[in-house]
Amino acid sequence: MPVCLLLAGCIEGNTEQEQIRVVLSPLFYSGVHTPSSLKALLGSQACFHFGLMDVKEQNVLAPDAVACVDATIAGVPVHEGDCMVLDELGPLQIDFTPRAGCPFPEVADSLVTDRFEIEVVPGGELRAGFEWYIEHSALRWLTSAGELPADLIPAADEPLRLVPGVEVVFPINLIDAAGERVAWDLTQGLASESRDGGPGRELPRVEDIDSQWRVSIGPGEHSMMTFEIGGEVLPLAEVVATPAEEAASIEVVAGYFGELPFGARAIVRDGEGHVIYGAPVAWSLVEGELALGPLEGGAPPEYTVIEDGCLPPPTSAEPRRAILRAQLGALSDEFELEWTVMPPETASEEPFEPYKSCVRGTNTPDDPAGPGQDDDLGDRGCNCAATPGAGLGGWAWLLLLAFGWRRGRTAQG
Repeated sequence: MPVCLLLAGCIEGNTEQEQIRVVLSPLFYSGVHTPSSLKALLGSQACFHFGLMDVKEQNVLAPDAVACVDATIAGVPVHEGDCMVLDELGPLQIDFTPRAGCPFPEVADSLVTDRFEIEVVPGGELRAGFEWYIEHSALRWLTSAGELPADLIPAADEPLRLVPGVEVVFPINLIDAAGERVAWDLTQGLASESRDGGPGRELPRVEDIDSQWRVSIGPGEHSMMTFEIGGEVLPLAEVVATPAEEAASIEVVAGYFGELPFGARAIVRDGEGHVIYGAPVAWSLVEGELALGPLEGGAPPEYTVIEDGCLPPPTSAEPRRAILRAQLGALSDEFELEWTVMPPETASEEPFEPYKSCVRGTNTPDDPAGPGQDDDLGDRGCNCAATPGAGLGGWAWLLLLAFGWRRGRTAQG
């Protein structure tokens, strides 16, 4: 499955042979991955967009596939941008047949018959819930740096204990009685909230991203959220204002993208072990040197993106190590990262420049200023916590993908 360097996140082929990327908007399934053989709610609208993939080189050859494949449903041609209402129960199959004269020699000889399936299902016995898409992306695509806690993704019936004044964003999933996601039409669903028993109001969406909703809470407030679709009003979420001062413990989990450190999350819990979301966690390094920066796109400070972009590339395999620290008031936790950096296949003609968001551990052995001392690093960075908003060089495209704990390669589709 392909890795791509796109601002909106990684893209992958999601047909059975992974040759085509099928996008069905406004039909929405998940903020992480839209697989073939998905279920979709009766009466939803699907619009078809097809991107051609280069599976071998793991990238997108063309934003549409019309030059290389013909798409049909029951023998009827489907064109880029066509829309249809899913008004019949049962299976719906999009068939892709290779065309002669494909202008992309990278894949022209390897294209085979492919398909994407949708099972149209009725409503009833559905529930709604926020999708923890950062964590689901994590579990899908990267490698765990350690054991994962059971509450990495809170239980569906757990209230969201959110720090007042912090805004986070979530997609909304529909789940059937079998526990499987059901795709739904983004133009048909309405998410609402009532705070402290007051009148309901529509939950705001993220500008230009119809599949994500903004969630916040004020001091001392309690919010009940519902989701209305197809004439049914479903419970969505309960949000409880929970000050960061109620935190009693903090735990760091971290992961690798391939062989390199990629990101971390600090899980903050209250005295009863419930997760508190949105706490103002501060990130730093005890040892080592890495680029640290905030995870943008509606993620709270518990997350940090990491890159080994501070030291020059080695001339031979070089083991590296860092100790990451998350702190919230008097609470802190540390996590050790170990990895090996290989020399580049081809030497760059440009001189090495470390990222501006580099952080040096206060106890790094070769720190010329000594443990815990500031030094004049100039463009190399600092030995303080990363400045919010500081650039992470070539990793900026990954800020919406987030981080993860299982080896994998792309997300979103």
